[in-house]
Amino acid sequence: MSDNIIEKQTFTYPLLFGLLYKYGNIAVTLLLVFYTTPIVFYVDQNYILLIPIIISLLLIYFVNRQYFALYKIISYKIEADDEKLVCSDYFLSKEVITIYFEDIESLKGGMFENKMSGIMKVHDGKNSVTLGFYTKLNNSSRLVTIILSKVKKELYDEVLDRLTEKKKKKKL
Repeated sequence: MSDNIIEKQTFTYPLLFGLLYKYGNIAVTLLLVFYTTPIVFYVDQNYILLIPIIISLLLIYFVNRQYFALYKIISYKIEADDEKLVCSDYFLSKEVITIYFEDIESLKGGMFENKMSGIMKVHDGKNSVTLGFYTKLNNSSRLVTIILSKVKKELYDEVLDRLTEKKKKKKL
């Protein structure tokens, strides 16, 4: 699959989505805290108010747990060339990760599984690194095309089988 030559291309998120993916959990957490704080003052008068407090605390926990899991894998700047992906601009990190196409072992989620949205994950088995990106990434379909054109033929065939299998199920 690696016969074509690709010039270096850079993929980033639009400003709005970049801010949302980086700092959205802060806004949600603040709203839930503002919602929960007045209820805490009246809980001694009515113990049924413990239910919305517990629900709010659980929501804060799960939202932040999900965001922190995504912070580790979502790069806000991806550069692709003929042999590798260079991932940088991670949340609260100056780390730069390089994933060579020959080291990619799995492609999951989003367009790799015939879904219109959702996070797409590229896993480098050699270095145990996972890159995640959303379809909101500028020209994400171009990045998917580059990745599919450069991975090993077996992995390409596996993804193609998943795509055609889902299409067959939709027809039935």
